[in-house]
Amino acid sequence: MNIKTGKILDVLGKRARYEDKHYEKIPHEKRMLAITPDTGIFYNSVIRATRAKRILEIGLSVGYSTIWFAEALPNNGKVISIEQNPDKVKRARRNFTKAGVSDKIQIREGNAKKVLQEMLSEFKKGRTLFDFVFIDADKENYPYYFQAGLAMLKKGGIVCADNILYPTRYQKSIKKYLALVKKTPNTITTIIPIGNGQQFTVKTK
Repeated sequence: MNIKTGKILDVLGKRARYEDKHYEKIPHEKRMLAITPDTGIFYNSVIRATRAKRILEIGLSVGYSTIWFAEALPNNGKVISIEQNPDKVKRARRNFTKAGVSDKIQIREGNAKKVLQEMLSEFKKGRTLFDFVFIDADKENYPYYFQAGLAMLKKGGIVCADNILYPTRYQKSIKKYLALVKKTPNTITTIIPIGNGQQFTVKTK
């Protein structure tokens, strides 16, 4: 990992840990709402081990997880990340520039469901399959995001989601989501107790 990337990941990681301890004191619009540093390390390792080249991220926030993903990609790899909050997109772009990974990231701005519908339409016209899909957006729509991501995922690809165990305020939505994932055919899924809890699913066919 180069110095520029490591430095911005360290800054954002410290912010993520601060938010975790002082969540209620931070206005919603100022929150990163990011993965934890150990989660970033885990997924960075998974991407390297699987030699993933194409990643779909649903929920950009300020780009902390995106940098972890992009850093693990080869030079010809790409992360396509979806975000509807313009302020967070601006913050993310600044972070990508500081980290030196902007050339590996494409941001698609807008409502995630609408963007995914557009991508599914494009996908039917011959788009390349994704190797890895990561979900970290509004929990109520996790089921749709999972099904859309799975439809664009290659055989043997991985789809994951954050906040499966924590915070507990999400658990009503997460319970419904996990019920859907578990009954989805041609997949193998498990929960990994890293960070806020990760659902980890492999597409078998």
